[in-house]
Amino acid sequence: MAKAIILKPAEIECEYGIKTRALAYMRECSLDKGEQVGPIWINPKDTNIYLYRRESIETWLIKDTVKFTDVPEQQNDKNDKSKLNLLKFPKKPNLTK
Repeated sequence: MAKAIILKPAEIECEYGIKTRALAYMRECSLDKGEQVGPIWINPKDTNIYLYRRESIETWLIKDTVKFTDVPEQQNDKNDKSKLNLLKFPKKPNLTK
């Protein structure tokens, strides 16, 4: 059976695990901000029907997936474990002469 090109939000939730309410929230954010948030959707005029193309869902998932090269290194990894990280206080002067 061939994969459907057009998907309903409920089908996206079943297949990709993206909740229908999350899709609705991304549509609301897109309308509020005036820029695309989330996958591109299809909305026939004067209807409350929202459809998504499979390719736009998959493109959005690939684009917004965090890559390990984008993640900053942890603070602990910056320290050299071979050196002791002790505070170096100045030695007290010998006042007994």
